[in-house]
Amino acid sequence: MTLQPIAIPQSVKANPLSPREIDLIDQTNDRIEAFMLADSAVIETFVPCDFQWLAQCLEWIDQQGLAAGTRFCELGSGFGVAAMMAALRGMTAVGIEIESALVVQSNRLADDLGIAARFYCGTFVPSSMARSLASSREVNHIAAGGNDVYDTTGIAFNEFDLFFAFPWPGEHEFYESLVDTCAASGALLLTYGERAGMKLFRKP
Repeated sequence: MTLQPIAIPQSVKANPLSPREIDLIDQTNDRIEAFMLADSAVIETFVPCDFQWLAQCLEWIDQQGLAAGTRFCELGSGFGVAAMMAALRGMTAVGIEIESALVVQSNRLADDLGIAARFYCGTFVPSSMARSLASSREVNHIAAGGNDVYDTTGIAFNEFDLFFAFPWPGEHEFYESLVDTCAASGALLLTYGERAGMKLFRKP
């Protein structure tokens, strides 16, 4: 593994949120509550992250000029908050999610709020990595195989400059390996864990 960690200072938590970010978080929380209370089947792998901290980290990355470009990808996008926050900062932002119901929700939310992020249904694992994922016994919540969704997005995995992911416990290493293997030099990976917090890495 060659990814280089970048320390995120605790002071980012003092960064104020913009009115549009606050509205996005409020709207998302309301829709998540309604979604979870609906009669639809429970999606056990859907767990929201700390949206405020996420916005503050994205603001810090922007302030520091750390991203090599303006293309953003949310890996396992859920309701798509990370991609929408990136879009609010002028990035070309997409989210990839295996659960079609969540793709519908995220695209609807982006449309309703006038945010130019787009969301696609499929696995975020490039076809070149599908075989190694299938042989892994440590990754239980990530699907692989089928059509390569990056053909639909029109942006190849190695053309994104900043990735965000919320790995399940024990899966952080896979996400890091994915970016290390498939992303371009200079790409950033921001991850969130309920215990680990926000972590940032750069591919040299």
